[in-house]
Amino acid sequence: MDILRFEEACARVRNGERLIKGIGTKGEGSVHAVLKNYFEKDKQSQEMPIGRFIADIVGEDGIVEIQTSHFANLRDKLEAFLPVSRVTVVFPVYVNKDIVTMTHEGTVIAKRRSPLKGTAFDIFREIYPIASFLTDSNLSIHIMMLECEEYRIRQETDSKRAKPHVSDRFPTKLVDEIRIDSPEDWEQLIPCLRKSEFTSTDLINIHHISRKYASVALSVLHKGGILRRIGKRGNAFRYLYYKNTV
Repeated sequence: MDILRFEEACARVRNGERLIKGIGTKGEGSVHAVLKNYFEKDKQSQEMPIGRFIADIVGEDGIVEIQTSHFANLRDKLEAFLPVSRVTVVFPVYVNKDIVTMTHEGTVIAKRRSPLKGTAFDIFREIYPIASFLTDSNLSIHIMMLECEEYRIRQETDSKRAKPHVSDRFPTKLVDEIRIDSPEDWEQLIPCLRKSEFTSTDLINIHHISRKYASVALSVLHKGGILRRIGKRGNAFRYLYYKNTV
């Protein structure tokens, strides 16, 4: 994690033509632009054609793809990129968001802190479509824990039910960076990963997360071949790390 480099990336995007009175211009979102500049500030290494695809970054450390959502769109790219290069998939998580509501002209109407807080476990809700690649030695996943401002444009209507349109998000702080460079690194999120067999209940008790988070995480790692199901304890599946012997 490089705070100075992150702040420089934010400044490059904020001082460019992307923001007009705090409202994102058309094209990629500001979070995507900042992270692209964080991982590679050389414009000549950004938006590089590789075969029939365009990679966000192609540099000395391989290919970098910044994915804020819709991971299903990555499957074809990974099938093409992973056999020939190291690929780093970058995913932002918003641990805190300040909601800024604005008019179409850019006047700030209100600003408040969102009660919703993202966690690193949010990655599991997104990567299910690419779970089959998780044991590929050329794949890395970087979870960027951010604070951000979310800009919402008030709808010009008399209806009280009309929700403001989310125009853009701009990162304001890099809180943490979690690097998953090998299957073993998932132990940062699943502390019992390489220990003896465990169930979702064990993970809940260790990490103090909800049953929903635990269930999704273990299902993704099972689909990706990192965990094996070896039976049940009551109604709960028993899991074992794929390199362990029963």
